[in-house]
Amino acid sequence: MITDEEWKNLKSGDVIWYADQHALKPQNLIIAKITENSVYCDKKKIDKKSYLLHSNLNNATQAVNFRLKVHIEKIQHQIDENLKQLEQENGDTHSY
Repeated sequence: MITDEEWKNLKSGDVIWYADQHALKPQNLIIAKITENSVYCDKKKIDKKSYLLHSNLNNATQAVNFRLKVHIEKIQHQIDENLKQLEQENGDTHSY
């Protein structure tokens, strides 16, 4: 998230980073217009308080990696549950 202090220093033409929760890596955006509470990039208006906006690549990458890690953990849990269900249905005693 961009801090209030960082926001004060932003201007049109600056690059910010968008850490979309569905993206595998942060996307750089060029500010076309900035107001007190919003930033406009490629006709997209984004709220100042958006947790997806970052002033630098490092913070945006950490945010994406955190969300990816959580997503991977959910997927791994679902794989484990699916394998348990298969074991129960097949009466299989093998461990996966």
